[in-house]
Amino acid sequence: MRLPLTNEDSEPLACYDTSMFDADDKTLLKFIATTVENLRERMDTISGRVDMISEQMATKVDLANLRDELRAEMATKEELAGLESRLRADMATKHDVSRLETTMHGEFEQVHIRFDSVERALGTRMGQVEIDISRLRSVLYLLVKDKPDMLRLLGQPTPGESRPQG
Repeated sequence: MRLPLTNEDSEPLACYDTSMFDADDKTLLKFIATTVENLRERMDTISGRVDMISEQMATKVDLANLRDELRAEMATKEELAGLESRLRADMATKHDVSRLETTMHGEFEQVHIRFDSVERALGTRMGQVEIDISRLRSVLYLLVKDKPDMLRLLGQPTPGESRPQG
């Protein structure tokens, strides 16, 4: 709590004998009072900061609780060793991977050979179909050569007629 040394008119309070003070003493007293008040305000500010910092700091109890929580969540060396042995049991060896790679390579090769066989068979068959279509066209042209209107059914222009540009 602030104890005023002067009244509102900056006069010393009545508890002091005013005859004891001269003009320089009043100025000095004002300076001291102002300085004390400024120091008090700074102390209040520092106290507020200390309170804020202390709210943010952890207590020993908080740290002990955190340590207990971490211990509860952490695995022991024995648990890690057990997990490692289970993982090792489930993992494939280099030999297993090599064997699988060889098997897969063989199966891919068989599929490739089958695709090549299908491609050759389709190529041969498509060639035969093209030959048959060409023969059919030749026969058809021979059949309709005297009937030019029949060529229109095939989408071909009659001789001497031009096809429309589209």
